[in-house]
Amino acid sequence: MSSRYIHTTFVCGALTAAALLFAFDPAATWWFPSCPLNALTGWLCPFCGSLRALHALLHGAPQTAWGFNPLTTAGVTAGLIALALDAVRPARATHAERLLSLCFSARGVAIAAVFGVLRNVPVLPGWTVHS
Repeated sequence: MSSRYIHTTFVCGALTAAALLFAFDPAATWWFPSCPLNALTGWLCPFCGSLRALHALLHGAPQTAWGFNPLTTAGVTAGLIALALDAVRPARATHAERLLSLCFSARGVAIAAVFGVLRNVPVLPGWTVHS
């Protein structure tokens, strides 16, 4: 398989997922998955609220998205900025590739783990994000 075919398949899949997420509200649709950690323990994992945050972003509500999951909102924003920078000024190592390498590294896992702990501990009044 060529890398162009894989890239095209990924883009088509991402656009289909975005269209479904735009059309259907995860909070009101039964077939969107729920978090197993939250169902078992009542704790919020680092990704709880991500589908609702993406739905809000697709509908142009960044403050609502931030309330559902700040990590997802910041990550999507950083990803879109990286893609825009790559489109304007392509380089050898693209910004998107660097962002992906950060996300799937020990630093990225550490950021998600710290966020997952902090969102379950009332650090400051009103800081804990509930999904």
